Amino acid sequence: MFRCTRKRLKVTLFVFNAICAIMGVILMWFGAWLHSNIGEIDVDNSETLVATVIALLGAVLLVMAIFGCAATYMESKSMLISYAVILVILLVIQIFLVSISYTAASGSLSSGLQRGFDELWDRRNTNKNTTLSFYEEWLQCCGKSSANDYFLMDKVPPPSCCRYQDCTNVLNLYVDGCEKKFGEYLTEKTSSFNTISWCLIITELIGSVFACILLDSIRDYRDRIRFYN
Repeated sequence: MFRCTRKRLKVTLFVFNAICAIMGVILMWFGAWLHSNIGEIDVDNSETLVATVIALLGAVLLVMAIFGCAATYMESKSMLISYAVILVILLVIQIFLVSISYTAASGSLSSGLQRGFDELWDRRNTNKNTTLSFYEEWLQCCGKSSANDYFLMDKVPPPSCCRYQDCTNVLNLYVDGCEKKFGEYLTEKTSSFNTISWCLIITELIGSVFACILLDSIRDYRDRIRFYN
């Protein structure tokens, strides 16, 4: 009975480690994808850091999944204890990151973006700003708040504000401002990160519980062997 229960627990842990490994790979891909889409300049000076943290977290999860499989296969009590403790630490770190993500999305993200695009717009007024043009072409937007930013200054929107860079047709003009479009872009990525993180938190919590149960089962099994021998 103990041996059968132990085998079931081992299979369960192998499955959870496989899920953690897959999610780790997904996080590494997501971090790399986020980094590749940042652009020439990070407006709010944080997206590069976030992409790096996500990729590193995915790498750590992948390594931990491999370590967990090894600990489960070898039925090593010390390795299982280390595995469970590190899973709990990762769980706490991810809850902290998710809380930061929600906080940023609710307030500080908006204020940071506003300051960043205020600076870009001020530089646009003093000289030809290729950075703002980059965002206008990439996000299909115009100006800081809207295309009216140019009209209010008695300026003609640049070619980057128009589809195919053709402003001779008024229908080609992008109406939305870059601050709004970039905020939507970051919110979408933040939502994806939060979804993946919550799935990982639940998986790691269950994995740590099963690691403790397996550890207790191994201890009882070995105690029974010593008792009968």
